[in-house]
Amino acid sequence: MRSCVTLFLVFLFVAVFGQEKKDQEFLPPLKIKPVVSGSFGEVRPNHFHSGLDLATNGKTGYRVYSPDDGFVARIKVSPVGYGKALYIQHPNGYTTVYGHLERYSKRIDSLVRHRQYEKHSYAIELFFKKDEIPVKKGEVIAYTGNSGSSGGPHLHYEIRRTASQKPMDPLLFRSDVKDDVRPKIQGLKIYPLDSNSRVEGKHKAKYLSAVYYDKQYHPKGQNIIKVSGKVGVGIQVLDYFSDSWRKCGVRSIELYVDSQKVFMSDVSTFSFAETRYVNSLMDYAEKRHSGRVIQKSFVEPNNKLSIYKKLENKGVIDLDPGDKHEIRYVVRDATGNKSEMTFLLKGVDYPNDQPAAEEEEDMKLISWEKPFKFESNGVSVSISSKSFYTDVPFYFEVDDDSSSFLTPVYVIGRDDVPVQKYFTVSITVPDTVFVPEDKLLIAGVTSKGNPYSLGGKYEDGKVSVRTRNFGKFTLYYDTVPPVVKLYKAPSGLNYRSRKTIGVKIYDKMAGVKDYDCYIDDKWVLFEYDAKTYKLTGYKDHFPKFSGGKHKLKIVVTDGRGNRTEKEYEIVL
Repeated sequence: MRSCVTLFLVFLFVAVFGQEKKDQEFLPPLKIKPVVSGSFGEVRPNHFHSGLDLATNGKTGYRVYSPDDGFVARIKVSPVGYGKALYIQHPNGYTTVYGHLERYSKRIDSLVRHRQYEKHSYAIELFFKKDEIPVKKGEVIAYTGNSGSSGGPHLHYEIRRTASQKPMDPLLFRSDVKDDVRPKIQGLKIYPLDSNSRVEGKHKAKYLSAVYYDKQYHPKGQNIIKVSGKVGVGIQVLDYFSDSWRKCGVRSIELYVDSQKVFMSDVSTFSFAETRYVNSLMDYAEKRHSGRVIQKSFVEPNNKLSIYKKLENKGVIDLDPGDKHEIRYVVRDATGNKSEMTFLLKGVDYPNDQPAAEEEEDMKLISWEKPFKFESNGVSVSISSKSFYTDVPFYFEVDDDSSSFLTPVYVIGRDDVPVQKYFTVSITVPDTVFVPEDKLLIAGVTSKGNPYSLGGKYEDGKVSVRTRNFGKFTLYYDTVPPVVKLYKAPSGLNYRSRKTIGVKIYDKMAGVKDYDCYIDDKWVLFEYDAKTYKLTGYKDHFPKFSGGKHKLKIVVTDGRGNRTEKEYEIVL
């Protein structure tokens, strides 16, 4: 029965997306009960989630199995991101990806470690040919972990089309994940889309929470919403899998106006090249201010997402006075569970005497189609065309009350406006600044007034940085070397009975850029976990040293070239 259901799901994907049919069923990568803690296509800041997160009972070290024959095509080890990651290319046209691993299988681990010693680097990326590391279906390839930017022990599991590297929902290839919970609709938001539009008499978007009765969801306390002109709608949804409290995303959202489908999004697959456009799908400002993730059912001019399967008039609903339309949402999760929401939009003739928000603020608008340049008070901003999803307001302010910095704090744009492309911010170095050029940087400033490094490069009297976020900027510097200290060191630094040597490395401003560890002046491998600021040296990964006293040297450099070197006499 399982095989039939799985094949049906694969063929369903074929019918929808035109993929070549394949008689394919992958083995699950884990042999423990599948608990999904993050779903494919889940809407996250700056990206869609590109795989399944499979919970591992809060522990690491579970065996990971190859779902089919193939070969290891790529290995990437990083202190951030996927951490220890493994890519297996299969002969059927798919590649499977495994992230946040604790370690690889013995034969793979020894090969990776050999290359790390060759390159004197923990962080490494390796590519392999078909006959170098073949694997069999059901073979143990790795062990689950918590490496990289993981928020807790789990396996990140992806399936990609090898030719395009487009990720696909792994649930299309398996039917053992239990899910009989329908999506939960949490709320609704109505947006005025031009200067003449109104929602309940105001040129301001309105959010309404949702309630469930009569077998569907409704806006709480207000089933008829009065509007005028062109409006758009958005919906706040989440989903749960059976036997799990972890919040996940939905597969598809459909919008009907008077029984006619005008909008449909489906995240069965997407391209990594387009994933940042998720900031146009979601209400970015709402997420920043309230934490709500609202998915818009209308499409802004520079939204390049391919997830839209039905789109009439860009999702815009235009109402004249006296018009009344029934609006219905149909939301489905990855296994077909469905929820609906129904409400009415009523056209009302509101007096057009309230200016739009941008007109009230008298702010300059940046056209999404054109490049934009700005220069004032020793600051310049250069933005290329198509960096925004629609026309956006541009703000600039100077905060002179910032004596702890080298320049005033410059407020550039609004931090709740998403930016698609990198743009350049340059700050002129005042004549009164005598900090060495290589120690200067541009810092962002938090709401509490604390600086954090954005980096940057000095040239011709200016420091410039590329960024994709508006906010507060200032000129700062970093002359403080990183902190290096042993972690939970034994008495007398006697590590004979220890399996590992732990070191904490930390840099407050520019951040750790490079590190090297040596025993008796021989480079040794220490693994770096950036989220915990911890280096771990596994003694069985070191070259063989005789028993007795040895010199451990740790050298750490930050992003501005500040260097710390510590030496310890340890016993092995």
